[in-house]
Amino acid sequence: MNEEQKKRYLERYKEKKANGEMFFPDTIAKDAVVSLGIFVLLILLAVMVGVPSEPPANPADASYIPRPEWYFLWAFQLLKYFPGKIEGIGIVALGLAIVVGLFGLPFFDRNPKRHPFNRPVATAVMCLIVVGLVFLTIQAVVTTPQQAEAINVGGDLQSRITAGSQLYAQYCAECHGKDGEGGEIKNQPGEFTAPLNDQDFLTTHTRNTLTQVIDYGWQSRGMPPFGLSYGGQLTAPDIGALTDFLESWYVAPVPGAAAEASAAALAQITNPGFSNDVKPILDKRCASCHGARKKGGYSVADYDSVLHSGDHAPVITPGDAANSKLDQMLHGIKTDAGGQMPPSGPLQDEQIKLIERWINQGAQNN
Repeated sequence: MNEEQKKRYLERYKEKKANGEMFFPDTIAKDAVVSLGIFVLLILLAVMVGVPSEPPANPADASYIPRPEWYFLWAFQLLKYFPGKIEGIGIVALGLAIVVGLFGLPFFDRNPKRHPFNRPVATAVMCLIVVGLVFLTIQAVVTTPQQAEAINVGGDLQSRITAGSQLYAQYCAECHGKDGEGGEIKNQPGEFTAPLNDQDFLTTHTRNTLTQVIDYGWQSRGMPPFGLSYGGQLTAPDIGALTDFLESWYVAPVPGAAAEASAAALAQITNPGFSNDVKPILDKRCASCHGARKKGGYSVADYDSVLHSGDHAPVITPGDAANSKLDQMLHGIKTDAGGQMPPSGPLQDEQIKLIERWINQGAQNN
């Protein structure tokens, strides 16, 4: 800068300063108004939009895909180009170069002109940096797999029960049946789990007992531990939600005459229907083995399958329950189609009698 340029610059500076405004209170007041507006906007977003509730971190979840916030995605993508031993270059050396560049900028660039067109080198470098950041951010979004939606085990009781049902389907249904009706234990052919939806089971197993069994397992009965402390995959909130779901099956027992009335309700169904009365029992206690799996070729998926499927079909003789293989197996009588059904434990007496009435009345699709 020559003397003439310096003189014109100082004259403009004095002119701007003379016509300017005071830092206090003018500039401070403007900053305060803008800051208040931003604060109010954040409050409104927090109240009206809210923050999504996410499940607690699970250190045992090897499928978790780390992903920073969007404004750090460029750095996340940049590290992918420095794998293994050269990772230090991307983390330390590159970061140090950026810091040194920022601190040294006033010494590197002594150009008094401030308009971008008068600073081609600095402007070009900055444009390249911005383009690079945008490119790396887009690459991070495109190349990073989406994180599978995690099960949220928080919230109110109904939300926890919903989450527990998802955990049950993922970890428990294979051995315990879709609806807790019991089924064959994985990797132990011929061994079956007791029904979890049975009222006797739920009455005699406290919440603490259910939690401990899920957490620690029951090795002698073929159940592995599921708690993180014992090598499983479920956190304490996961186990709590799963227990909430199991307890949702519980119906408080009614004593004395009320209990007899409950059993009598089934006895009063003199003309049982397949869809409304028989199939719900089969779905609850038989579908885990004789649903999609069709063990022994037999399925309870629909009316025709109940009557005609199976390697030893037919198992039902319409009009004659006593000579129907299904009725015999429900009573624990061994036939060429098998023995006790369900193998995890017999149906209630009134349930068996209801199925017998349906068979004796012609086993109709009514």
